[in-house]
Amino acid sequence: MNGFVATAPTGSSSITSGDWYPSIDLAAARAVLRIDGAVSDPRLTECIALSMSAVEDMLDAWQQQQAALGRTTLADVPSKQIAGESRLVLLYRRAVLAYAQAELIEHYRNYDATGAMDRRADALDPTADDCRRNVRYAVRDILGRPRADVELI
Repeated sequence: MNGFVATAPTGSSSITSGDWYPSIDLAAARAVLRIDGAVSDPRLTECIALSMSAVEDMLDAWQQQQAALGRTTLADVPSKQIAGESRLVLLYRRAVLAYAQAELIEHYRNYDATGAMDRRADALDPTADDCRRNVRYAVRDILGRPRADVELI
């Protein structure tokens, strides 16, 4: 063992995307995603910001409909409250963080090209797919649509 231990940066900040969607706290995202100091604050900030953009693109038409109804924030859309927070806000946060996690898994897979990492890479592939599935589920739950589309052949 070489004595180096990766620790998360101590800086705390929030990433915002306008007034309609809630901000994402960087320290909370690190805790939820179990991200250590190997991912720098600037890298995580960029990843979460781009994830917010991607999720918001998926919700754009729905958000415009809600705004037309006079709802000024996502938290204003009628929804069940869970742990003192709007279910829709929880789902938005889940979608953003799952998207970011999938991106980070794919990016850091090539970080260490040793044999140990190659052996673990196969275990990481389904995890990125699972994260992307969680994004789809959260977005569809926000939209009030079924999680799966089934068509008869």
